[in-house]
Amino acid sequence: MKKIFLLLVVMLSASLMAQPPYGSYHLLHTQSAKTFEQGRLEIFTNMNFFTRGTQWLGTGNPPEGFKATNYWLVAGNFALTYGFTDFFDMTLSNRVYQDNHYASEYNFPGDIFLSAKLGSFNMAKRMLYGGIELKTRFPTGEEHNYPFAEYASGAVEFGANGFLSFFSDPYLPDRSYNIHLNVGYWNYMEAGRTLYEYPNGTKLEATKNSSALKYAVGFSYPTAMFDFTLEAHGLMYIEQPDTFVYSREDWAYVTPSIKYKPLNWLDVVLGVDIRVTPDENTTKNVPNKAAEDYNLPNYAAWKVQLGLNMRILPFAPPKKTAAEIERDEFHKRVEFFQQIIQERERSEDIQEELERLKQERESAEKELEELRQILEEEGN
Repeated sequence: MKKIFLLLVVMLSASLMAQPPYGSYHLLHTQSAKTFEQGRLEIFTNMNFFTRGTQWLGTGNPPEGFKATNYWLVAGNFALTYGFTDFFDMTLSNRVYQDNHYASEYNFPGDIFLSAKLGSFNMAKRMLYGGIELKTRFPTGEEHNYPFAEYASGAVEFGANGFLSFFSDPYLPDRSYNIHLNVGYWNYMEAGRTLYEYPNGTKLEATKNSSALKYAVGFSYPTAMFDFTLEAHGLMYIEQPDTFVYSREDWAYVTPSIKYKPLNWLDVVLGVDIRVTPDENTTKNVPNKAAEDYNLPNYAAWKVQLGLNMRILPFAPPKKTAAEIERDEFHKRVEFFQQIIQERERSEDIQEELERLKQERESAEKELEELRQILEEEGN
């Protein structure tokens, strides 16, 4: 009953939340190369928002009745991940809600994302893992191309990502520091689409398919109750969008965060995205001049991140005490050394068998030599 109640809380909280939460094993913005085990099912949500006070920066006097205001950027996201095998999982996510201050332009619901991930490929004695992912975005939302947020073309977008993960302890990876590297390609597929339409019917159509390189690197230091993480992530355009696209500049953020693990099946994540790229604005000839008339950044200067991760399957056992955790870790170490001893004994048995076969061969060779000499004497 408690899980059902929390599931409802998670689903409702998604309506407060820009980038959909990642599925599978991940930090806030960086994915692990490891995939879910077979039968594992989890729900992820994250909240991020930005606000800033504005003042008139347009040419001439401000319009009659103009007053300073607070600008907001808020979006809602929800993701569901299921492990089909120990090396393959899939994630379905939805940008439930997107609003960036415009009174009549918002998405409810927004776009749908679908990703398929192959991973958990052991590359160096269970310390280094690799993985790949294919991902696509379906434009089910009504509005796209929001100013001050990551570019959304309104077309069926797609991309691919590669992952590398390092775990300092191959036997207790979830309790050792770990490092993750993500590199990916994304194509917006917007050529020929109408990106803007003026009230008089004039349309602005995309003249090309833009594409981008996405990257992320993350470090995590886990403890029994908290994980402390630091990430850097961003986007560099390979083919920059048309000049009338709002979010056509490269961007990068640094994100410190903390994960609280009160229950075996529930995590609470809090972080802050801090933009490290400049406020360069190369957008021209767009219908909405909010970025020009207000002192607003090209991308949000910061964003608060709040996330919830909840495991549905398999059902988690009761949370263990610190003494039980230490005991389990001790038993795992003992089992590991027992395996080493057994392998060594097996190796010694093989060596003894080889030595016995060698002695039998030498004895047989000696008997053959004696028989050869007897035959030679009889022949004489």
